[in-house]
Formats: sequence, C-alpha cells, structure tokens
Amino acid sequence: MQELNNVLLRLKQGDKEAYRFLFDTFYPRLYMFSLKYVKDHFIAEEVVGDTFLKLWQKRHKVHKIENIKSYLYKMVRNTSYDYLKKTDHNVRLDVKSHDSFTLTNDYIIEEEVHAILIKALESLPPKCRKVFSLSCIEKLKYKEIAEELQISVNTVKSQRARAIELLKIQLKGHLFLQVFLELL
Repeated sequence: MQELNNVLLRLKQGDKEAYRFLFDTFYPRLYMFSLKYVKDHFIAEEVVGDTFLKLWQKRHKVHKIENIKSYLYKMVRNTSYDYLKKTDHNVRLDVKSHDSFTLTNDYIIEEEVHAILIKALESLPPKCRKVFSLSCIEKLKYKEIAEELQISVNTVKSQRARAIELLKIQLKGHLFLQVFLELL
C-alpha cells in the first residue's frame, strides 16, 4: 500500500515511470474486469485505455484518491456502463444498483488472490509450472500431459507433487490458497 502511495505521489509530479508501473500492474486485471461487462475484447481494451488516459490527464488531482485500486475499478466499471448505454445494450437496473462498491471490492479481492497465485506460479521451475498448469488448471489427465510434454506419467506425477509443495511454501501466509492446494 505504501508503495502505491509513493507511486501516486510520483504520478502527480508527472513521472511517466510511475504511470507505466500502474499501467503494467493493473491493465490485465482491469481488462478482464471490463470484459465481464462489455463482452468484447476490443471494447474492453478501449475502456481500460480510456481509463488510463483519464488518470494521466487528471494526475494533478490524484491526492484526492484514497485507494487507487478501487478508484481504477470504479472508473472501468463506469466507463463500461457508459459504453453499454451508448450502444443500447441492456443494462439491468437491478444489477447496476446492486453492483455497488461491495461487488467491486469482492472482485478486487478475487483478482488480488488470483494475482498472488499467478506470481507464485511464475516462480516455479518451468517444467513444474507447465505440469501444474496442465494438470490443475487445464485439468488434463496424467497420460495426456505425458504425451504432450513427451515425458513419463511418473515424471508428470512427481513434477505436479513438487509444484504443489513449492507453492505451499510460497503461499504459506495465504490461508485460502493453502486450502486450494490441499484440495488438489
């Protein structure tokens, strides 16, 4: 959190590296968030691009932002709604009224958990990561993984077990993710 506050201070001063940091950190998550609303990859990219453009244009006002994550998610949600209104897509009123700050916060938490898991996966040795992804995310069978990677089924089993053990160590402080790994 402190790091983000420092980034916001630098952004206010026109630091392009701070802007780049925010863009690189949040773009993929915000893109997926927008895509849930607009259901179009190109439009989702436009929505997030417009959001970051507005952030840059209003950078002198960032001192008013208490939580940059919530701020960006709200901007993307509102811009997505604006797009849907302009294109006469139906926006259910009950969804919009209940899609309040709480839903946005739930989504942010979900995305943060996802980001933690992805970061932990990226730190695995490449072979372990590939086997874990094919087995636990894509749900391929051991034999299918062995054929795809041209390794034995026993190697698939051992690499998968190794990946899970390494992830348990890395995600020790994240109870939800520990439970997820226990269920695999």
